[in-house]
Amino acid sequence: MLLTKSKVKQIKKTSDQDLVELAGLHAYKKYDKDKKFIVNRSRYVVKNISYTNINGLDAMTIQNFDTGEYTIVFQGTQVKGKYGMRDMITDIQLLNSAEPEQLKAARTYFDRMNEKYGVKSVCGNSLGGALANAVAVHHKNVRAVTLDPAILPEGMVKTNHKYPNVTNYFTKYDGLTRGELGLNLGDRFPGRIYRINSGVPHFSRAFASNHVGYNGDGPQYIEIGKKDEPGYGKIAIAADEHIVTSIWTGEPLYGGGSGQIKINKANLDTLADALSSQVLERLNRASEYIQNANEIVASEKAQRTRRLAKLQKHFETILEDGFGNSPLFKGMTTGGYMIQSVLDHLRQQLLNVDICVRAIESAIFSPPAKIAKFVLAKHLGLSGLIDQALRSVHELRHHFDQFSRNTSKIVKHDIPHLIADEATGAVDAVADAFYKHEVIVGKNHKKLYRQIEAYRKQVRETGRNFQATDVAIAVGIRSGAAPSHQSAVHSSAVAALESSKYLPYKTKTKALQVGHAKSELMIELQAKLNPIAGTIYGALTTLEGISESISGGLKFAGHAIWYGSLPTMLVAWFTDWDDQINRKIRHAMKPLDDFADTVHALKKGIAYLNAYLPNLTAEYAPFIENAIFKNDRYADVITYNGAAADTLEEMELLFQDIAHQFSGQEAKAITALESQSKKILKNIQQLHCDVQRGA
Repeated sequence: MLLTKSKVKQIKKTSDQDLVELAGLHAYKKYDKDKKFIVNRSRYVVKNISYTNINGLDAMTIQNFDTGEYTIVFQGTQVKGKYGMRDMITDIQLLNSAEPEQLKAARTYFDRMNEKYGVKSVCGNSLGGALANAVAVHHKNVRAVTLDPAILPEGMVKTNHKYPNVTNYFTKYDGLTRGELGLNLGDRFPGRIYRINSGVPHFSRAFASNHVGYNGDGPQYIEIGKKDEPGYGKIAIAADEHIVTSIWTGEPLYGGGSGQIKINKANLDTLADALSSQVLERLNRASEYIQNANEIVASEKAQRTRRLAKLQKHFETILEDGFGNSPLFKGMTTGGYMIQSVLDHLRQQLLNVDICVRAIESAIFSPPAKIAKFVLAKHLGLSGLIDQALRSVHELRHHFDQFSRNTSKIVKHDIPHLIADEATGAVDAVADAFYKHEVIVGKNHKKLYRQIEAYRKQVRETGRNFQATDVAIAVGIRSGAAPSHQSAVHSSAVAALESSKYLPYKTKTKALQVGHAKSELMIELQAKLNPIAGTIYGALTTLEGISESISGGLKFAGHAIWYGSLPTMLVAWFTDWDDQINRKIRHAMKPLDDFADTVHALKKGIAYLNAYLPNLTAEYAPFIENAIFKNDRYADVITYNGAAADTLEEMELLFQDIAHQFSGQEAKAITALESQSKKILKNIQQLHCDVQRGA
């Protein structure tokens, strides 16, 4: 049924908040004709729909029950829609100067609906915003409100026109409008551009809602963290809730205050009510965000011991992996139990070789009596090499002990310093700084809340005093006597908030700590591990050479025997003796080969380490970052603080307008309110500034 003016409550025009919600949320629901729905407590009915245009145009004409106004709501790009390809083509065509067919269709649809109903406003999001603006630039008496609109074709927006009938709301984290402005296409938007604090900096899971301003049919918030974890909560994202308008006139408070109002009891009562419903409600929302951020910080702070233990364990693992994943180096950071066993094994193998060499030499110098006069023998000269090798193994043990002690120092002493701040004495630099900052912010929030609550009571009392004074004046006029009613308004002192001295580097606090930690670790590695690793490599190279010399001496042991012409009858005796010596040589080669293989394996592991040490800090960096403050939780803290700062910024706009409305008044009660409002505004700005540090 068509609503006649007699059946419609005639009140103010459809609000910007309603038009934004219509553009970003209801436009995509594709309501049927005659569908009734609610937007911000205003009632609407769908009068006409247009969803089957082959050019891609999707639009509906609706009527506001409460104002009687008609509005056309244009839908944005629907890639998965029936004519989604036409939407995408239109998006591309907007970059050119020619007017796309869908824009022409939008203007034609407007003309038909305007002739039938008398359309007062148009709205849209994304491509729908461009369609609404295309109508508005040709119809100056039609109001257009868009949310994150696409640009208009080149030349459609005249540079010498101001287009006061157009308002474009850009949400803070929208990728489309950021890109358009980044490409210097700002002159393709007619009218005013207002940035509103809607959305969250979670582009991976909030990209769509950041653009359309809403979560579709889902709840109008983004969850932060996980349920049952410290700091779990929700950030409100509905775009219309972030549009700040005058408490009295409903005008958007961007680019200056609203028009001056008359100060009377009714308007003071309106302010007192709004201080509860708009100002304190926003402050409570900011407080919730701040509290959630603080819960995360407190949780991280409480887990310092666990974070540090994990960081130390990761260092041990990464360092041991640096030896080429060789099992010989397991436990190097905790005494080197494996390497000690390996060195014991090397020493024992050298002793085994020494026993074998002595047996060989004994055999050489004790030939069978029948051939003794025919044999000339000499010493192998291997005992000195074996003694040298034993000394080298002993020195190697000392070097590995030093390496293990140095790694232990890094783990126990240096790694805790990676997450600490020696300048402030904080053992948990980032968590401590955020915690101390959040404590001050929390105190300031409570103080500000009490100040605004006292101010609200003062406003209410001033309103009652206005009414009493008016009554007294009226009585005085009737009686011919001077007004007898004189009452004072009680006001409480508004003390300045304490400014936080923490987080001087804002959210770069963690990045700076990570950078400092990486530099410090690199210095410690170069000082404590690089030199000793080089020394160990040199010692192993020496051992390798000694091992090769012993091996060569053994292999040529048979050549240490000279003999003359043996009688034929003695050849068999000599052959048996020579075979016996060669068996002893082969027996000696087994522990020597094992010794050589072990030395080679150690040298290979140290070679891997020498190549790995310059890159160890880079490999370790992700663990340092999470130990200083877990990455995802740090991002959540920043997100919460950003949402709180955005909310406080909205409060600033409201109080700037309040102070503006009280300025230039002569009544003492009103000048007192002006003074109080300015002091509270200053405190809001102080709190906003402090919260913004962590955002």
